[in-house]
Amino acid sequence: MTAPAMTCLQSNISSVTGNCFASKGQTNQSASKEGVCEMIAGMVVKQPIITEQDIINTYSAEEQFSCKKYFEYQKLIAENPEIGYKKAAKILGVKNGMTRWWHTKGEKRAIPLPLKVVQKLKDAGLLPFYQIHKDSKIIFNILGTLFGDGGIDIRFNTIAFISSDKKDVDLWHSDLLSIFPFAEGKTQIVEGGEYGHSWNIRCYDRAVVRFFAALGAPVGSKVSTKYALPRYVFGLAYTKKIAFLDGLLASEVSVPRFRGDPRWSWAKRFTDFALGLSKIDMLENEHRAYLQELKQLCAKVGLATTPNLRKELCQPTQRKDGHTSYCYRIFFQTHREKVIKFNKKFGLRYAKDKKERLESRVKEATYPHDNMGLPPTGQKVVPN
Repeated sequence: MTAPAMTCLQSNISSVTGNCFASKGQTNQSASKEGVCEMIAGMVVKQPIITEQDIINTYSAEEQFSCKKYFEYQKLIAENPEIGYKKAAKILGVKNGMTRWWHTKGEKRAIPLPLKVVQKLKDAGLLPFYQIHKDSKIIFNILGTLFGDGGIDIRFNTIAFISSDKKDVDLWHSDLLSIFPFAEGKTQIVEGGEYGHSWNIRCYDRAVVRFFAALGAPVGSKVSTKYALPRYVFGLAYTKKIAFLDGLLASEVSVPRFRGDPRWSWAKRFTDFALGLSKIDMLENEHRAYLQELKQLCAKVGLATTPNLRKELCQPTQRKDGHTSYCYRIFFQTHREKVIKFNKKFGLRYAKDKKERLESRVKEATYPHDNMGLPPTGQKVVPN
């Protein structure tokens, strides 16, 4: 990367963040941006959801310190071009080995790793990231899956998605590469499954991993880790909220069963319409708070839940780490009209088999019954 390019990068970061650095793990720092606006091309728009600084903040304190000193070095050299790397190191209070590689000319010149990732994402048009980005719906859809059957490993090495349907994995893979073409050749699909057959797609491009970490995706095992919904999600446009929830619900929501008779209004009802997530017992309070947040987000898109939040005491799981985990469930309202609206609203993009089963159940509730639960042959299909 050329010096002018890095100077421009430094200027962009400083102008957005004031060149302040946070501690590692603050991947929800976008929370404070909700409702804050700025001018772009004469239009008032929300502040970026993530900036260069948010990417840097996903790294360790040592890496963040390196970035800070690199920016100071750039400014020092720009004002005093005759200074050598040893004198620069002394002024900055760092070791000579750090500034030596920054001072090197040509291809051997080094920059801090977080800034390499930042520049890679900037070159791809993903930083700063706004919700008006052309691919934002797919990005939020993928982000939603990371709160369900996907995730980021604890060492920030991979981002992954798991499904029992190879078609869902292939679609997720295709969507990911359409947004991050530089990740081509850095993915792996593994077949297996401890509790049944499944497919696991992994991407080990670090820029992709850090991008979703900065967006607020959970890092590590979600069963034993405290996490929350990113606050900015509540301020997204309606279609972007739907996209995020579609990814999350595709993984975790159950397919309701129709128990009523469509001929009688009082009997038009579904059952078993819920979302269940497991958590270790010691994090029960935090998990209940998370599920309440999720219910609030659902309410913002017209998806009504019941007051019930149930802990399945009869089904504990003894984990290898010694903890006991339980499944906690929230329940969606089961009136026929509400389930039909849910079916219209959510495509469940990464759970096509689940979507087909939901469509089948909705048909049972929508059309007059014959023995197969479908409209009689030759009859025009007219919803009630």
